[in-house]
Amino acid sequence: MTSSAGWFVVLPDSPAGTAVGGRLAGGAVLAYASGRPCLVTAAPRTVVRAEAGGARLAVIGDCPVTAGALRTMAARLSCPEDADAVAARLPGCFHLVAVVGDRVRVQGTASGLRRVFFTRLTGDGAGTVVAGDRAGVLAALAGADLDAEALAVRLLDQPPPVLTSPLWRGVRPVPPGDAAHLDPRGVRTRTWWTPPEPHLPLSRGAPAFADALREAVRVRVGEEEVVACDLSGGLDSTPVAFLADAAVRERHGRLVTFAHEVADPAHDDAHWTARALRHLSGEHVTALPEELPGWFAGVAQPVDGLDEPLPWLRALARVTATAGRLAGHGARVHLTGHGGDELTLLSSSYLHDLARTRPSALWPRLRNLRARTRWPHTACVRALADRRPYGTWLADQARLLTTPPSPLNVPDFGWELPWRLPAWTTPAAADTVSRRVLRAAPAARPCATARSQHQALSAVRATAPLMASLRELTARAGAAVHAPYLDDRVVAAALAVRLDHRAVPGRYKPLTVAAMRPHVPAACLARATKAEFSALLYEGLRAHRDQLHALADDALLVRLGLADPAALRELCVHTPVDAGAGRLALDVFVGVENWLRARSRAPHALVRPSTPAGVRDHAPS
Repeated sequence: MTSSAGWFVVLPDSPAGTAVGGRLAGGAVLAYASGRPCLVTAAPRTVVRAEAGGARLAVIGDCPVTAGALRTMAARLSCPEDADAVAARLPGCFHLVAVVGDRVRVQGTASGLRRVFFTRLTGDGAGTVVAGDRAGVLAALAGADLDAEALAVRLLDQPPPVLTSPLWRGVRPVPPGDAAHLDPRGVRTRTWWTPPEPHLPLSRGAPAFADALREAVRVRVGEEEVVACDLSGGLDSTPVAFLADAAVRERHGRLVTFAHEVADPAHDDAHWTARALRHLSGEHVTALPEELPGWFAGVAQPVDGLDEPLPWLRALARVTATAGRLAGHGARVHLTGHGGDELTLLSSSYLHDLARTRPSALWPRLRNLRARTRWPHTACVRALADRRPYGTWLADQARLLTTPPSPLNVPDFGWELPWRLPAWTTPAAADTVSRRVLRAAPAARPCATARSQHQALSAVRATAPLMASLRELTARAGAAVHAPYLDDRVVAAALAVRLDHRAVPGRYKPLTVAAMRPHVPAACLARATKAEFSALLYEGLRAHRDQLHALADDALLVRLGLADPAALRELCVHTPVDAGAGRLALDVFVGVENWLRARSRAPHALVRPSTPAGVRDHAPS
């Protein structure tokens, strides 16, 4: 098992590429046949690499492959495109770099948990294209300026991946599921992964989902290691905990489960956690409310090294304190259930898909939902009849950015969950985002042909970068957070199950329950509730409102013309009446303002301002 720490840059096979590599505060771990550096990283110990003839392969991340097995795979490569088969064969969550001659192929994950970016340099090395896993490192190499329009899009409360891009001019993303192909002449992207059609019945899809999740957990459990796991008692973390328990027993390790108490009598996690603990081995750690920082603690302190704003910054002090506490129990890996909701809970848009693929399954589900939501019959018929393609639907959202959300008694079977700009954004910011939406719409393609499949994959790809940021920040603090649900094989296994089998009236998460029956006691799969955390919101605001005022004071968002100062002050003074839209407005403000302040403090320390003698030209043995 390898670690996720560090960053890497892929260089072209040219003198200019070698000169660029010399500016990086890292070492070359993979070279071309010419001897020039190909892959430069700050964490060489995290790379498994091999070569055979003129081909080279490198795996960076969580994957159980050995150098010997990788060498066998490298021997079969006749061109970079052959690495598609390597990516399909290997389990885990990783970047893959494949070199054949002077051509190199670099990919991340289809989920977006591991991403790839590229940029074309100017100045010294003008025209040289480099790729890497960190947009900020590439921006520092290119001397790129902030892209204010891209930043404005991050003010949306739930920005869809189709609209988000790196926050520096000239740094471009490789779409999840695509690979970047570099050579001395430039770069192109090529698709290597497409989502499966939802065709499997639950009887076949559930075992495949269980196998994929079990494998994703096992990949992160090393021999005789201590592994930590969240145990809230919910149907996301509980399966991961039981699978981790089996894996650590097999590998002679030790499991540490973790839960934190919430000062809310309606919060029922503790009951379900206790039920699961009767069947698990290892040690259990419970954090009392006063033992961990509250929400919004320290949010005015800039967080360095992030490629983009972190909307979950309100809980960062709590998460990193947990990472340190779990490290004190010997754990370096902290497994979490994040991503489970995105895969196993379908939005109401699945009804729109069933109307076209399985009408007989639509009507009982629609009747059940109408009984709970009181949707008018005519409104449902109108929503089901909507045939707008994704690009048209997207363009229509441009005029809704500052309007109130649709009433709850109106069905929404759209391509995305509704997204809006916070009330504190300026008209100029709203105009910028609207133009961005309209410009992106004509070429926009959905993640999948079915609306609910697109929405699930879009939600995964929105969550994955946030988890990647948390993984890095918690690794610095102690036990790094890992999200097995976001591994590509787990995502594909969930998406392959029929929609009417993933959403069944009266059953909560039927895919999870069916998949986990062989692995989790039935008593632990009976939960049909999901705890909410508004108590943490209100407690955090009472204790740490000064942090919000510190961020609002001379806010960089105001200087950039993106936020209204009076509206920001009102946001920081008044407690939201709910933990939904009001919390999202706070999350956006805190995340973006903190990111701007961290960016303005210092240049990127990983890139040297001038070109020294160069990096090693050969990969170490």
